[in-house]
Amino acid sequence: MSYLKTIPRQLISIIRYPRLFLLAKRTGRENRLGPGGRFYHHRHVHLGDSIYIAPGFHISAYKLRIGNGVQIGPGLLIECHDHSFSQVGKTLWEIRKIKNYAPVTIEDDVWIGGKVSILKGVTIGEGTVVGASSVVTKTLPPYTICVGTPCKPIKKRFNERELEEHLEHVPSSYTAEEVKALWMGAGL
Repeated sequence: MSYLKTIPRQLISIIRYPRLFLLAKRTGRENRLGPGGRFYHHRHVHLGDSIYIAPGFHISAYKLRIGNGVQIGPGLLIECHDHSFSQVGKTLWEIRKIKNYAPVTIEDDVWIGGKVSILKGVTIGEGTVVGASSVVTKTLPPYTICVGTPCKPIKKRFNERELEEHLEHVPSSYTAEEVKALWMGAGL
């Protein structure tokens, strides 16, 4: 069994999910995807580098983008669409194939706990931590701790001085002022 240690971990993910790695827009480097997961709509997936998705995920991807350095716990559910159910004179069975699509974006350096559900049209901001069993229905600001059903930011990951220092040391698509403005908009 020592020969297994020489196999790159991403190769194991490629063997588990060949259609994803063949058909996705981008699959990145050093990604690890746990067993027992399902990807739907492979052509609409864009994966950054150094992503870990734990076992048992269900990802229905329509314009799904996952950034670099993202860690995701077991039992993830991502749905980039929902069903139309308000057509008068039609049964739910008759309209079951009518869907509403919207992209999902998970920015860089995000940590998502186990059994989290992420619904269509949201962005999870850079550096955000999402607590286990949360249901993400709205965009979450960067560098926040978010929990609940529906998921909401409950606190900042850093105070303002720590944020400025952090952003000096890590690559970021935000300035400290932009993050602070988003925090204020979220009532933090």
